[in-house]
Amino acid sequence: MIKVKICGITNLEDAITATSAGADALGFIFTKKSPRYINLDEAEKIIRQLDPFTAKAGIFMDEEQGAVLEIASHLKLNVLQFHGKEGPAYCNFFRPKFKVIKVIFFDDAPLSKKIAAYKVDAFLFDIPYEDKQGGRKTLSADKLKDISALIKSGYRVIISGGLNPKNVLTVKKFNPYAVDVASGVEKMVGKKDEDLVKEFIQKVKELR
Repeated sequence: MIKVKICGITNLEDAITATSAGADALGFIFTKKSPRYINLDEAEKIIRQLDPFTAKAGIFMDEEQGAVLEIASHLKLNVLQFHGKEGPAYCNFFRPKFKVIKVIFFDDAPLSKKIAAYKVDAFLFDIPYEDKQGGRKTLSADKLKDISALIKSGYRVIISGGLNPKNVLTVKKFNPYAVDVASGVEKMVGKKDEDLVKEFIQKVKELR
């Protein structure tokens, strides 16, 4: 069954809503550039009260390894997700203790070449923040075709990029390892909409 990560968690109410609805993982963003940034103390208050079987993912971008390790160890995170220019060696540094997800953005470089050097636990495909600001929210049909080929080749793939309850079935048919959503289930930035969260997870999890 496809897994669901609800990302950009900033408060306990949203965390409980997501886990109660069946989310497999919650994402906490420790990149200050993000409008969904959460500091260490606030994240700890939430994580302390979570179901122990819910995966806790920390999202980082071009952060110093020592700072990432300190946050991840203190919060006992299960997964580290890297959104920046982190190379294979950077990612490998964390793999003995954590599961690692590397975010991949499409550009002029061949996709196979971009991912070949990484030995991570999963790849997440998303739209760059600047492009989202410019109006491009979702992955194109051509990009999804390339991603589908990776899935069929055995890669563990997570699809993100403008997903919401109305369009998630478009990517579900490719049978990715997981889908990742933040803004698509919000009533405002940093605050989830309970009905949208439930609808999104239900559509992903239903067996049809």
